[in-house]
Amino acid sequence: MRRSTYEIILPLMDGEKEIEDRALLVNGLYGAIDVVKKDEAEKFAAGDFAGLPFALKERLMLRGHLTRKDEAGELADLALLARIYRTIPARSGVGLVIMPTYDCNFRCPYCFEQHRLKKGQSWLERTMTDEMMDTVFAALSDYRKRGYALGGCALYGGEPFLEKNLPVTEKIADRCKALGMKIDAITNGYDLASYIGFMEKYEVEQIQVTVDGTAEINDRRRVHKDGLPTYDRILSNVELALAHGVSVRLRVNVGRENLRSIGALIDDLKARGFIEKEEKRAAEEAELKKTDKDAKTRRAHFSYYFKAANDDAHPEKNISEQDIVDELMQYGFAAEEAIDRQSQYSAPANGLRRLFQKEEYPSFNPGFCGSEAGMMVVDPFGKVYPCWDTVGKDNDAVGFADPATGRFLWSFVKAKWRTRTVDLMKTCRLCPYAFICRGGCASRAMNAYGDYFREYCGEIKEIFAFVASRVAGKEWEKNHDDELTLSLAGPVSRLTEKEREIIMATTSQKDMFEIAKSAGLFMEDEGKKEEV
Repeated sequence: MRRSTYEIILPLMDGEKEIEDRALLVNGLYGAIDVVKKDEAEKFAAGDFAGLPFALKERLMLRGHLTRKDEAGELADLALLARIYRTIPARSGVGLVIMPTYDCNFRCPYCFEQHRLKKGQSWLERTMTDEMMDTVFAALSDYRKRGYALGGCALYGGEPFLEKNLPVTEKIADRCKALGMKIDAITNGYDLASYIGFMEKYEVEQIQVTVDGTAEINDRRRVHKDGLPTYDRILSNVELALAHGVSVRLRVNVGRENLRSIGALIDDLKARGFIEKEEKRAAEEAELKKTDKDAKTRRAHFSYYFKAANDDAHPEKNISEQDIVDELMQYGFAAEEAIDRQSQYSAPANGLRRLFQKEEYPSFNPGFCGSEAGMMVVDPFGKVYPCWDTVGKDNDAVGFADPATGRFLWSFVKAKWRTRTVDLMKTCRLCPYAFICRGGCASRAMNAYGDYFREYCGEIKEIFAFVASRVAGKEWEKNHDDELTLSLAGPVSRLTEKEREIIMATTSQKDMFEIAKSAGLFMEDEGKKEEV
C-alpha cells in the first residue's frame, strides 16, 4: 500500500482563515476530494498508514488516495481514461469560430494579432466571400452527416461587428441559422449599436466585450485606429445590448499599467447602474422562476471579470493572475468573490462547485482546451487554425476549406495537435495536476519555449491551491460531508482486464462508449456531447 502518485495535500480554508484540525486531500488522477483531520493528513503524508483509523484507510483505498498499484499501474489508468476522452467527447463535436475579417477598428498595443498588420491594408480588409461561406458550411453539413455534433458558432476577429461588414456577418449568420447553430461573439463593442437588430434577428444570447479601466486608462489601452475615445461609447453600447436581451460578459485585460485602477472601474460600473440593475434583474428572474423554470427577464444578464494580459513584446508590463486577486481583495472583496471575478480562478472554482453536487464524475479531459479537440477557427480565406491565438500565422494553420470538394482538408499538424494531451506528454504524465492543468496553454508554451507541444505550467498549482482550499472549505462548513466529490477510482475498478485491452486497442468509438458507459463513466448520452 502506498500514497497515490497523483496526490495533493492542501489546507482547508474559511476565507483567509485556516480551518482548525482539518486538511484537504485531492487526487489529481481520480478526482477524489476528501476532508480529513490534520493529524491524519500528516500521517498520510509521512507514509504512516498503520497510524490511520481502519475505516479511514478503507475509504482512502476505495477513493484512490491510497493504492496497491505501482506507478506504472496508475499511469495505465491515466492512459486509459485519457484515451476514452480523446476518442469519445473530444471527437464527437465541432467547436466553430468564424472570422468574417481580420480588419479591426482598434489598435490595442498588447494585441496578440499585431502580426496581421504587416500583411497590408487590402489583405486586412478582405471579408469572407460567398463562395467560401458556402464551402465552410457544406463542410460542416458533411461533418453532421458523419455523426458529429454541431454546437454554436462564435464570431471573432479582427473585429467581427464592424459596421461596414454587417451584410457579410448576416450572410454567415443565415448559414448558421440554417444548420440550427446558435451565435455568440467576441467584440470590442465600438460598433455594437449597429448590430442590435442583427442580434435580435439571429437570437444572439451572449457577447463578450472588453474595457481596460475607466476612460483615461481604457482609451490608452483600447485604442481606436483614428484616435477616437472608446470607453463611453463601449459602455453605452453594453447598456443598449442588455436592454435588448443580450447578455454581456465584460472582460478587463489587466497589466501593470492598469492594475491599481481595478477599484475605480468597479466604482464606475456601480455609478453607471450596471451593478444595481443586475442585482434587480437577478432578483426579478428568481421570482419568475418560482412559477416558470424557463422564465427570463427582458433585460439580460451582466457580468464582469478580470484577466492578466500577456504582452509578450513588453514582458515588464505583465502581472500575475494572483496580483489581480490580491488587488480585488484589497478593494474589499472577500476571497470567494475575488475568485469569481478572476477568470483563471473562477473556472476551477465553478468546476469544483459542480463536482460537489455529486451529479457527475470528475473530468478526465487530458487536453487543455478545444485546440486539442474539436475547435476550428476559420479565417476569411478559409484557412483553419486550432486556436484563436494562432490566427493569421500561416505556418500554424492546420487545414483549409476546399471549394473544389466542399470539405475541410487537413494537414499532419492537425494530428499533432490532437496528441497534445497529458497522457502523451512525458513531463505531464506523472504530475499530480495531470487532469487539473492538462498540459497548460499551448500558446503560452510557444511564447515561453518556442514550442506549442511542450507543457506550460504557469500559475496552475498556486491557483488551484488557493481556489480548492477555499471553495472546498466553504462546502465542508455547510454540511461537514468529508467526501466532497465522486471518485473515478470506482468506475475504473469495474473494468475487466479484457475491457481495458479493448479500450486501449479499438478504433471503434461505439465499442469504447458501450464499455465506458457500462462501467458508469458516462451517462446515457454523455459521450455524444460536443466539445467546445
